[in-house]
Amino acid sequence: MAVDQAHPDYPIYSAKHKALWDAYIQLEEAEEAKYPDWRGKDHPADAVLRPARRKLSEEIKALQKEYAYLFDENIKPGAEL
Repeated sequence: MAVDQAHPDYPIYSAKHKALWDAYIQLEEAEEAKYPDWRGKDHPADAVLRPARRKLSEEIKALQKEYAYLFDENIKPGAEL
């Protein structure tokens, strides 16, 4: 799915998307730093990170729905999907 990077709303969408990712990455780094010597599977931080990844996914899907017109030229801003 291609995004219309020339659209005037793209920088807004991109900034919101980046903010979501940056917040998740900060959380991931902080949680994994609590276990610096962990080398196995099933990282202890996963108890916090799994729900955070689900939330991130839901938030990105909602953002993509809000800005769906950037992904499909047939959808106009504010249209119901």
